[in-house]
Amino acid sequence: MLRFGFILFALTYFFVRTSFAGEALIFDIHQQYLSTRSVGMGNAQTAVADDESAMFFNPAGLKQLKENKLNFFIKGGGSPDILKFSKDISNAGKDSQAINDVIVANYDKSFMLRAPSLGFIYARPEWSIAFIPADVTVNASLDQGVGPVVNLTAYQDTTLAFAKAWDLKSVKKGTFTYGVTSKLIYRAHLDKIIGITTIQNGKVLQASDSNEGMTLDFDVGAMWKAPESADGFWSYAKPTVGVTVHNLLDYGYFSNLGLYSKDKSGKPEKLHRVIDIGTAFQLPNWWLWSSKLAIDVRDLLHPYWTIKKGLHVGLEFNWEMFSWWKGGWRAGLNQGYWTAGFTGQLSVFKLDLATYGREVGTSSNKVQDRVYMFTTSLDF
Repeated sequence: MLRFGFILFALTYFFVRTSFAGEALIFDIHQQYLSTRSVGMGNAQTAVADDESAMFFNPAGLKQLKENKLNFFIKGGGSPDILKFSKDISNAGKDSQAINDVIVANYDKSFMLRAPSLGFIYARPEWSIAFIPADVTVNASLDQGVGPVVNLTAYQDTTLAFAKAWDLKSVKKGTFTYGVTSKLIYRAHLDKIIGITTIQNGKVLQASDSNEGMTLDFDVGAMWKAPESADGFWSYAKPTVGVTVHNLLDYGYFSNLGLYSKDKSGKPEKLHRVIDIGTAFQLPNWWLWSSKLAIDVRDLLHPYWTIKKGLHVGLEFNWEMFSWWKGGWRAGLNQGYWTAGFTGQLSVFKLDLATYGREVGTSSNKVQDRVYMFTTSLDF
């Protein structure tokens, strides 16, 4: 397992241990699993869920897989402005006025890094298993606290997951499937407010700053697809409806192994029980192309949920020249901001690219953070 302190040093070397009390003022809805394909189409996947990542969006979707899939991936992403901000802080050195000027110049901005994220997923039409040893997310926002401050949150999740899906045989019209994903997660979490003095001192965040714990939880999902023999509009649109309850138990953490902090102090942020509801339409195929329209309302019950943050809309246009040469283009709206994505696959090598905007503000103060993301993978 990668050491949390090393990862944070590599990503946020300019941050330091805070002397301020309190939690960072960041209102982002943290996604435990993020798919480049998904964010490219507005992060609307609840009723789509038809690839190896289905176990994390809606385990009932595993029944839509047409073949076995083995996927080894490395992904990363972030806000481009964080690189400039990091450089400016580094150039400021120990000059308190220069550090102050850099933070003031970036007031009301938010930055995110999600890297490294690596692991593998093996999926079959009825069950799936995944191991993600490292999935690191760092969020930073800048505002006026007791003087200019940097709000910082960070997550490192190690996840072992298993999912199973079943058909409901008694349904007469359409196809109804349901599934369960069990997740064993070890989380380390930081939540800090950082002031100029500690940045000036140059002390790097230590692993002991994090709260950590292990939890076991479950996602439960269901999906209904219209019958293939449907008439009229339904014969063209082929609607699918899906619902998923993530982190059903949401009881907290039952064990602290002291991997990062020997004093074993504090518990990390809970996973949060949330509900996703979505629908998808299979649009008519033409030439090399197949297309889908998806609409989701996600993260219901999350404490930071708003209508804007919950709404996701996406379009996907996939093409296939041969079984070994295929790809797709995507577009959508994520939390009110445009998204775009691309996939290209040649034999077992696959590249996914996407950009999306995320809402990190409150209902009264809208703040967009533009993120660019990639995934490289071996897809068997």
